[in-house]
Amino acid sequence: MQTITIQTSQNIELEYELAGVGDRLVAYLVDFLLYAGYFFAVFLVEEAAGNFIGFWTYFIVSLPILFYQLACEVLMNGQSLGKKVKNIKVISLDGNQPNIGQYLIRWMFRIVDDMFSWGIVAIVTISLSEKAQRVGDMLAGTTVVRTNRRTKMEDTIFMETMEQYTPHYPQVINLSDSDISLVKEVINRYIKNAHNNAPLLYKAYDKIRAVLNISSDQDPLEFLQTIVKDYNHLTSKEV
Repeated sequence: MQTITIQTSQNIELEYELAGVGDRLVAYLVDFLLYAGYFFAVFLVEEAAGNFIGFWTYFIVSLPILFYQLACEVLMNGQSLGKKVKNIKVISLDGNQPNIGQYLIRWMFRIVDDMFSWGIVAIVTISLSEKAQRVGDMLAGTTVVRTNRRTKMEDTIFMETMEQYTPHYPQVINLSDSDISLVKEVINRYIKNAHNNAPLLYKAYDKIRAVLNISSDQDPLEFLQTIVKDYNHLTSKEV
């Protein structure tokens, strides 16, 4: 399965599985069934009205379909109903939530990717591009991924802090991402193993205090968690 690594604004690398042609085609077919059901309902109304529906009425009732993908992606966090069923979504290549401008570019270039080429351009570009992008994605700086992210947040160095958070140990800025990653792994193992990895926890506790010349009476687990929080907060301010 083709994957992509996204680096967030906090220098966290998250790995996603890219949505391939098959995933996106199934999502499109689900959405197409919704289009068909909608127009069938319009047809029934027209029949009941005695075929008195004119051009402008048809134009107005077509607007929800015309703007369906754009509205869904903006309001549903990068998903249409079809994408939601297939567990895929649109993401920005910079690690942030796509903005309205990016969604708009993707929507506008559906004319090239889907409508005028019967989807051939989209299929070819998604298949051949390194990041599984259609033309609209390339221009918008987006791609479509599976929502079951391969990298879980607990496997990264990230530990969320409040905006007004005050670091306890500013010395942590001298550590590296790999150092913090090891500390986070020790914490995770200790917690997952029901606190049965105490020797490893204490070893990391002693090592970090010695390296940073810190004198602390905090509990070892609390101390290491504070170290990770301080590092996240201080490095995020540097970005």
